Amino acid sequence: MTPTCVTCIFSQALRVCQTLGVDEARTKEVLDRVGCMVPTWRFDENPPQVAARVYPEIAAILQTDDIYADFKKEATAHAAQLVPTVERMIAVADDRFVAALKAAVAGNVIDLAATHRFDLEEEVAKIFDTPFALDDSHTLKEALQKAKNVLVIGDNAGEHLFDKVMMKALKNLFPHIALGYAVRGVPIINDVTIKEAEEAAIDEVAEILDSGVDTPGLDLSRASAAFRRRYEEADVILAKGMGNYECLSDTSTRPTWFLLKVKCDVVAASLGRKVGDIICYQGASDA
Repeated sequence: MTPTCVTCIFSQALRVCQTLGVDEARTKEVLDRVGCMVPTWRFDENPPQVAARVYPEIAAILQTDDIYADFKKEATAHAAQLVPTVERMIAVADDRFVAALKAAVAGNVIDLAATHRFDLEEEVAKIFDTPFALDDSHTLKEALQKAKNVLVIGDNAGEHLFDKVMMKALKNLFPHIALGYAVRGVPIINDVTIKEAEEAAIDEVAEILDSGVDTPGLDLSRASAAFRRRYEEADVILAKGMGNYECLSDTSTRPTWFLLKVKCDVVAASLGRKVGDIICYQGASDA
């Protein structure tokens, strides 16, 4: 957490109300509630840990257990229209491995919590000609050639369709690997859960795993014991999106690669890159 993160999370509360068309009285109630929570936010926490406390409070006021349910459906339908194009572009790419990674990053623009917004069609159109600003894809490829168990940590709904495309390509390129796909334990912001993963038939390419976490990013300290065991068995972790980067960059116990589009100044500074860059970054781990 940084002071910038504090203002970002508070502004997300307003953005939720604006997106959902909430009336002024309830918007004020939401802002009052979140404002009263600000003094409890600590700089030794990461933003997803704070968001895990904030969003349930917003949901309670708005009397829903899945704030962005309709928008997740819309994002998924939107992404589905672009999947055939993405699959064709991977099929004709000179390097299908890197193309598959980039396709998954293109989907990472679907993020209702981000301070910067990007157009999905535009990203798909240009992604295959855009180099990774941080590129550890070569070490990832080497690790996948030796790996048996690979765990992909999902991020947002809609984006998960592009993850499926990537995982299908990985299975074709590395047929010896067993893939798992981790989702959130409960609805939080627009993150992918069991519901969206099952509807997308992710189980055609990977075992769907409920992480048990309630954070918009995989906070290992909140993961279920069963999922934690699966995590520790993974030879390769491929973590999608900024929330997973914020949660795992300092805590992952397994060899981890982060695959994301930079959508905020704080993450940009952390990676030494700029907003809009695409990243395939091998983080440190205890493994």
